[in-house]
Amino acid sequence: MRDIRPRAEEKARRRTEALNAQQAEGGTRPPGAGFETERARAKQALREEVSTQTGQSVRKIAASSSDQNDDRILRVAAYCRVSTDDIDQVISIELQKNTYRDMIRANPKWKYVGTYVDDGFSGTNTEHRPAFNLMMKDAMDGKIDMIITKSVSRFARNLLDCIGCVRKLKEHDPPIPVFFEQENLNTLDTTSNIILFVLAMVAEEESHMKSEAMLLSLEWRFSRGRFITPALLGYDRVEVPDGHGGHRKVLAINENEAQTVRLMYYMLLNGSSTTEIASTLTELERETGLKKINGKPNTQWTASAVTNVMRNERYCGDVLARKTWTPNFHDHKSKKNRGKKNKYYQPGHHEAIVTRAQWNAAQRILNSHRYGHDGSYLPMRVIDRGALIGYISINRSWAGYEPDEYFRVCSIAMGMQEGDLEVDLENEHLPDGGHRIAGLTDENGVQRIARELSLVEKAVKAQLEGRTEEEEAEQRKTLKDGFQVVSAEMFSHAFEPVVRFSRSAVSFNSTCVSRLNRVHDQYGQLSMSRTEYVELLLNPVERMMVVRPCTADHPNAIRWADENGKGKCVGASAFCRILFGILGWDENYSYRVPCTVRSKGDEVALFFDLDNYIGTANGRKGEKPDEEIAAAEEAIREESEETKGIFYGADDDEEPQEIEDTEEMERRLQELAEIERRTFGTPVFEHSGDIRLPAIDDDGEWDIMAEPRILGDDHRVDDAVVESLQDELLEALIASEDEITTGGE
Repeated sequence: MRDIRPRAEEKARRRTEALNAQQAEGGTRPPGAGFETERARAKQALREEVSTQTGQSVRKIAASSSDQNDDRILRVAAYCRVSTDDIDQVISIELQKNTYRDMIRANPKWKYVGTYVDDGFSGTNTEHRPAFNLMMKDAMDGKIDMIITKSVSRFARNLLDCIGCVRKLKEHDPPIPVFFEQENLNTLDTTSNIILFVLAMVAEEESHMKSEAMLLSLEWRFSRGRFITPALLGYDRVEVPDGHGGHRKVLAINENEAQTVRLMYYMLLNGSSTTEIASTLTELERETGLKKINGKPNTQWTASAVTNVMRNERYCGDVLARKTWTPNFHDHKSKKNRGKKNKYYQPGHHEAIVTRAQWNAAQRILNSHRYGHDGSYLPMRVIDRGALIGYISINRSWAGYEPDEYFRVCSIAMGMQEGDLEVDLENEHLPDGGHRIAGLTDENGVQRIARELSLVEKAVKAQLEGRTEEEEAEQRKTLKDGFQVVSAEMFSHAFEPVVRFSRSAVSFNSTCVSRLNRVHDQYGQLSMSRTEYVELLLNPVERMMVVRPCTADHPNAIRWADENGKGKCVGASAFCRILFGILGWDENYSYRVPCTVRSKGDEVALFFDLDNYIGTANGRKGEKPDEEIAAAEEAIREESEETKGIFYGADDDEEPQEIEDTEEMERRLQELAEIERRTFGTPVFEHSGDIRLPAIDDDGEWDIMAEPRILGDDHRVDDAVVESLQDELLEALIASEDEITTGGE
């Protein structure tokens, strides 16, 4: 480099001199000399002008110093805060108020304007501290000249909040100081910034450590069966001996309130909607257990309030802890725990108001309400004989079962595994929103539902279990290289009978519908009968679906065609969610599957091999992939002169160098790759099965119209029981009103 650089510099100098001489003579720039823009020439001229300015003729007029001996009387306020509303904290608040009031009044240059108190508010967030926010508002409105508080941690335990509020007060005209008594720190001192920053950071970390310690404490308590049992409609909290000389609080049934809870479950199991239940409870003036309205008990029920009550697993005697968690100790906002933290479940924790079978059935009904189901409990129906053995009858709006339940029932019916087809809801545990849980049970009878493991943790677990990285990767590998989901426009399906699945609907084309139409010859007259209603049958093991005719009153009947015999789109969000989960389909795609027609005599059924499909990427609303790709490519190509990075060397005569933003370039390329992925598809799942169509023979194995076996009952409650309970509650209401009237006289 030392041998090349002098020669390169000399060559560049001679080239520059030649260009300058040519420009001075009015000539043009030679080819390859570059295309310097007018803006670039203006920048260079400005740099040269600035480098020649020394400022020798400039005279400085010093600013006038502020008056340090201000004789004005300062209006001083005090701020106090405690984190909890315990009775013991009342003493602390009163002592702080009296101390600061006397301190301010004792200073002749101060005027006491009041004390702002946040009683029972955390210092990690100023958003929910009403007294603090009022104090800041009064200060900005010019009502306060100075603030006194005990310590930085009392003022704020959030670094950004503390620094931000202090800076806001300092920028006020005139500046408003904050005096922290414990640290003896005034925010208007010249050295206060760095000290305040360190102290605020320490206060925030202290709060963080307390939060972590509390989480560990809860983890310890829950793992040993010491659950938090807040007040609950239908229960009273009573103290009982703990067997060690102390007492503990347990849940005991409040029979009056328990009648309300039982009526909810009984009506839901008998087919009533949550809106109807809420209306009935409101008419009976049953208390909700929520805050009183104008001093009177709250008796206004809503559908959501009914759902919240019936979702609580404690009504069947169980406890599920850590259903929510707080990701950020700053804002204290809780989120639903979706596997981020361990959960703890203990069945039989206390006396139940309803049976576990009733509670589990109610959860499955509530899950199906999201998808339009408006009836009672629907038991599973599986065919256990004939050619369609193992096929399960599907209700498009029923979301009471998970994919693993379909696999279990189908496998048992086909003889692939041993087990009982009947579902015993009394011994099932569905505490987490009506879904099964899995975990480890310790010696305390508490079931730990482990949180979701990260990829690193999964690798460590595989190593501990003796599996190699290659075996673990092979176990997770479900994709087959070389296959892609492509745009359906590349294929023609104009006259092919197909069904189309999206994540919320199923639609059969008219050609498919016509395959079940029958032509009859009666007395030389040809007539055609259309099949308006069909039943969907799913075999999750064979990954096959069958469509067969059924009557309109069938519990799982689907009207798949209009009066003209044309196929219609059928809303089936619940079924599609299950189907996509079983098949591993991507919800961002829709899938078209052709059918195979099998018949014997007058019996006809349509068979769909769910692994023989074409996937189509769903276009998002308002999305234009071609325009997005063009815009992304243009953004990558564009380089504005105003946003270029430039490096200036230490030598004045060294040419400035442009710096490319490689990170920004990489980000744009990733955006372009994501658009390409959404446009052209992703790999599909591999399936190694053969064509799985039943054989037709004359020995009765066909039996394509065999009715499915009903597993379990519908868990309905006798109507007489429900009516009797409603009458009891109505009589209690009338008696209560009579008592009020008599007392008033």
